[in-house]
This record gives sequence, structure tokens and C-alpha cells, in this order.
Amino acid sequence: MAIIRKDEVPVTDAVSGYPDPYNLGSGNLSYRHISNAGGLTQFGAALETLHAGGQSSQMHWEEHEDEFLYMLSGELTVVEDGEETIIRPGDACCWKAGTPVAHCLRNHSDAPATYLIVGSRDPRNIAHYPGLDMLGTPQGFTHLDGTPYPKKGETK
Repeated sequence: MAIIRKDEVPVTDAVSGYPDPYNLGSGNLSYRHISNAGGLTQFGAALETLHAGGQSSQMHWEEHEDEFLYMLSGELTVVEDGEETIIRPGDACCWKAGTPVAHCLRNHSDAPATYLIVGSRDPRNIAHYPGLDMLGTPQGFTHLDGTPYPKKGETK
């Protein structure tokens, strides 16, 4: 058994990895990647903080990955297929793999919100972004027709 103390896992300030024009920039989110610190490979678990005014991701759903969220502090708006629901400490969200419910988190409050996020790590996963010309594939981000987006630093 590995005991991991909270302060032993460094805080990472997230930078959006989405290609332009869908990039969300930086400053929205920070996290402690707990499962990486423990060497786990079958699922990922992170303690995430979504900062005031931030959005966690583009609206998406996963083909082969379950996602689970447990709210610890603060208040978030969960957006699912255009419907907004406020969640608070003790609330949980489950998004089943293969279920096309597009979702993201928004922090409309003026305080940070922290939650535990857990997801399976299926190497076949494809993330769908309804309304955007984008898929997240094992090879990287592509247009809906399969044409890859340039990687960071590459030109078209």
C-alpha cells in the first residue's frame, strides 16, 4: 500500500491542450494528479480546483472512458447537453462511457471549487465534442473528417 500525503503531490497549473480555435488558455484549473503519484495505470484520479470564472473543458463525452466526480468544496455548474445544474460538497456526477451526454464544468462563483475526478484510462478512447469540428483520438486531436490538427508549435 502506498500512502500519499496531499502536499507530496505537486500542484500543476493546467494549460488547455485543445487546438485553436478551441483552446481555453490557462488559469482556469489546477490539479494534483494523485494516481500518477501512486503509479496507477488503469484509472486516473486527480484533486482538481476550478478557479472562479473558469471552465474545465470543452463540452464533451467519452466513447470508452467512464468519468466520476465527487464535489469537495465550493460550488460548480455542471452543464449537460445545455442543461445547467449547481453541485455542492457531497454531490457526485457519473458519466458512463459510450453515453453521448456532452458535459463540462463552469465555476460561476467568485471562489475556487475543488473536487475529486476519476476516469478510466482506455487507450482506445475517443472524446467527442458536439458542435465543434474536433475529436480527441489516441493519436491526437482531429477534425471530424479525420484530418489531424497541427500539434503545438507546428504550422499548417
